[in-house]
Amino acid sequence: MKKIFLFIMLTAFASSLLVSCKKADEVVRHEGNELADIYGTLEGLGSQRLFEPRFSNDTIYFDVPYFYPEDSDNEVDLKKIILRSTIPADASLSPALGVIRDMTNPFEFSITSGAGEKKSFVVVTKKVGNVNVNKATIKFVADGSNQEVEAIVRDTDVIFYVLPGTDISSVALDLEINKHSTSSIATGSSINLTQDVPLTITGIDGRTKRYTLKAQEPIKLDYGVGINRRLWLKNGADLGFTTNMETSIAVSGDHLVVVTRTNPAKYRVFNRFTGAYVKDLPLPFSALSMQVTHDASGTLLGATYAGKGGRFLVYKWANGVDAAPELLIDWVNNNPTGITLDGGVGRRINIYGDLKGDAVIMSAAGQSTIIYKWRVAGGQLVSNTPEVIDYKSLVGGATTKMGYQADAQPISTAANTNYFINYQFEIGLVNGVSHERITGFADQTAVFGVFHFATDYIEFNNAKYLAIQKLTNWTFTNAIMGLYDVTETSKIPLSASDPRYNTFNVYNSEGFTASANASGTGDICFALSPDKERLQVYMLLTNGGIMAHEFTKYAP
Repeated sequence: MKKIFLFIMLTAFASSLLVSCKKADEVVRHEGNELADIYGTLEGLGSQRLFEPRFSNDTIYFDVPYFYPEDSDNEVDLKKIILRSTIPADASLSPALGVIRDMTNPFEFSITSGAGEKKSFVVVTKKVGNVNVNKATIKFVADGSNQEVEAIVRDTDVIFYVLPGTDISSVALDLEINKHSTSSIATGSSINLTQDVPLTITGIDGRTKRYTLKAQEPIKLDYGVGINRRLWLKNGADLGFTTNMETSIAVSGDHLVVVTRTNPAKYRVFNRFTGAYVKDLPLPFSALSMQVTHDASGTLLGATYAGKGGRFLVYKWANGVDAAPELLIDWVNNNPTGITLDGGVGRRINIYGDLKGDAVIMSAAGQSTIIYKWRVAGGQLVSNTPEVIDYKSLVGGATTKMGYQADAQPISTAANTNYFINYQFEIGLVNGVSHERITGFADQTAVFGVFHFATDYIEFNNAKYLAIQKLTNWTFTNAIMGLYDVTETSKIPLSASDPRYNTFNVYNSEGFTASANASGTGDICFALSPDKERLQVYMLLTNGGIMAHEFTKYAP
């Protein structure tokens, strides 16, 4: 037995020697030295993306606004610029970015791959004046009444679409440009638009941009949207956003109301056509609120948040932001059997119809399959106690729940209206009787992003539209405004590769960037101009700001 034991010991010792002598695997170093991304910001603004680059081979150009914000008197100091970049994980930067640098002269840096391959870059930064025409309007008298036409700005063309037979030989021109820039035509001047009119904007740095003012006859479409443009875009800093707090928007008249979900909440009022701050809206409650919405007539609806057993209050402002609020719903959130997780109500609230007539209100319970529904008929709430809906076609299996921010959007004022559902796993059209999915969006990133949040629905120019906030990364720092024509429900499940897809997803905005947004919150809403000829879409991205876009019934 001792010999056998000795043999085993010697064998184990020999094996350990073999292992210890084996050469370690060689670490493979990567050759990547690409510059995946670079942007500029200012001291004190953290990782907020302010200045975008232009590339020419290995030279990177930054045109930095002379002032920031651009309509302020805060002149940008090129000695206090911060550059941030993204490079391969195995590579290194020299010198390091992410610190304050003097960019008054060209700045050189290099990226060295893990394998030692070096690539050099030069950054050239200059301050530029703002030479944009932000808005142009002509005013004149036609048929005995005052008329106003706002231009569509397309690169260097400022186009006024005027109906045939209108006398535009002497119209008053109103221009909105940066306050530090000058115009070759003073605002308020009379111009003759029966022929093209040249216009030059000069920035504070002497840079100029030449425009042409012209009048054209539009064609009114029988269906859908035509000419569209961005109204404005303001980042969170411009709007006074606080970290993770701004969650919802709604429109009433000329105003855009923004919810700050502090406890107690704050509702701030802005001009919806310019983004200018107007006032804070006095609230009838001192509680947490995450949601405000509006009906077809512009009546505001503000809701408190109610956890299990909490009091859910919904107030309405029937005549705009200067009206006295009226209590519409006062309900205790006594969650039905089956809700085992969060069950809170009021994170999202959606409406269809007119609270002065007929309307349907829906709000989903957090982390559940439950949707609450209230109806208004003839201007009166049918019941303070909501109908409890259990959504039957949840994607993801029997144990899956809709997330905290699920959206349920009714599409008519009927007692059993169909509705759209939007939560982390799907966007679907649901039967209002069976509460089973009728059809749904294709489960593709190209269709609704890596995550989709916030929904609104409207009928405009004989078409039915759904607006979706599409988040394009998992840090929820970039969002796209998507507009979908859902008139033909057969198009709803179209793949992005289908030739008909662009007749369904009729518009996607450029990406809108925010700082880290852990909750993935935000909002989107529709509004109409007083003459119902223009459709506005507003998108709020928490920590990012607000984007406003406009669509018309007219085509060039």
